[in-house]
Amino acid sequence: MKVLTSTSATRVATASVVAGLLTAGLSAGALTTAAQAAELPPGAGRVGVLSGSGQVHVKEGNLHSPWVLDIATGIDRFDLAGDRVGVLDTGGTLWVKKDNLHTRWERLADGVRDFRLAGDRVGIVRTDGTAAVKEGPLDSRWDEQANGVGELEITPDRIGVVATDGQVNVKEGGLDAPWVPQIGSIANLELSGDRIGVVRTDGTAAVKESNLWSNWVEQTNGVVDLELSGSLVGVVLDTGLATVKEGNLYAGWVDQLGGAADLEISGDRIGVLRTDGSAVVKDGGVHGPWVEQTSGLKQLRLATAAPTSTAGHVSIGDITAIYGSSYSTDTVAAGLPSLNQVMAEKGITTPTRKAAFLATLKHESGFRYNAGEAGNSDVYRGRGFIQLTSAANYGSAGRDLGHDFLNNPSDAASLQWSARIAGWYWTVARNINAAADAYDMGAVGRAIGYSYALDPTETGNRCTSYKRALAHFNGGSLPVPESAIDCTR
Repeated sequence: MKVLTSTSATRVATASVVAGLLTAGLSAGALTTAAQAAELPPGAGRVGVLSGSGQVHVKEGNLHSPWVLDIATGIDRFDLAGDRVGVLDTGGTLWVKKDNLHTRWERLADGVRDFRLAGDRVGIVRTDGTAAVKEGPLDSRWDEQANGVGELEITPDRIGVVATDGQVNVKEGGLDAPWVPQIGSIANLELSGDRIGVVRTDGTAAVKESNLWSNWVEQTNGVVDLELSGSLVGVVLDTGLATVKEGNLYAGWVDQLGGAADLEISGDRIGVLRTDGSAVVKDGGVHGPWVEQTSGLKQLRLATAAPTSTAGHVSIGDITAIYGSSYSTDTVAAGLPSLNQVMAEKGITTPTRKAAFLATLKHESGFRYNAGEAGNSDVYRGRGFIQLTSAANYGSAGRDLGHDFLNNPSDAASLQWSARIAGWYWTVARNINAAADAYDMGAVGRAIGYSYALDPTETGNRCTSYKRALAHFNGGSLPVPESAIDCTR
């Protein structure tokens, strides 16, 4: 999403805009007491575009589906989240609809400069620089957040603002949670799950993860747009190149497309709005094929469905509850059955073992069975849930599992073998269950062997991820005093 660069939008007569919205099927009547925002049906996804003439079109289903929503009035910007669609008209009025694409619109606020949708939250920045957020049904009351706001970002669990002086503050939890100062001289802010990303006014980008007090990890420079989603970090550079990394914050970049003006990521989908106004979207993550969408555009948005939960020791619901809905993708869901089978076989079933395992996989692969070490051309580069690396490990895994990974290295990132390799490394190559039993996340890190030099914040971040998962699997609180958890690698 772009940083707000104007304190006011081009105005037209509010009465005429509302009249046009009513003609297009919008209702300016009393607000209804609707149910809270819901997810899209399993397997569904939405692509939305705003044309240069102010028309919004949305499609649902696969990338070749027809456009079904057409608002032929002056729309300044729009957003998608779950089953909600929001539009801001050029008169500064915010309209939102939920459920299917043919339901009535509700008028939520006037005097709005910008807005965001996330889960059952709606956030606005007014023309006077005040920001407010509501959550729950569309007729919920607004909860005032801050003054002097240049940009607002929200997730189902976090709220972030960039003040007009460039200072970023983020809060976590309820709408009345306290603000935690982050960083200054910021032009653009992004939130996703437990990650926070910023683009500074000098064009450099940095991302942090795990908690609001963790350290920033520098990403790249010359950035004009930043996007976060789950284990993916994407940027558009001032050269027009859209590039994405997957996994750890120090992973290599995978170039996507040139001539880009804006980048959007949601679940396993990546979309690019080109500088010529055309849009393309791909399914399947960083290596999927592009599908042309339409042209003459000034904005692109994506929304994807949460996959159905998987029964077992770990479900999509567990991952979402611990690390945020941005990790709830079809790829993650596809790998969970094999992962749960291996966890049962290897005894990774107690709260502390599951927590250590999940925290490791989050930072190794973002829970993606097919993750690869981007930017590394080595034959035996990191692959799979736990990023199997080096010929020695490929050979050892192959001898124990009865498969020739040395001559078939890409199999390490396959659905058939990725979880089995993770289980082998966890219990055969290393005895990591013992470290987890001792609440020693530092020893878990030493056994995994990630590069401390590449990212000195990684140890603390993994330990924070472990504590989050441990509390979740222990019913909401840690089973031991926090001081009993050893984070030192």
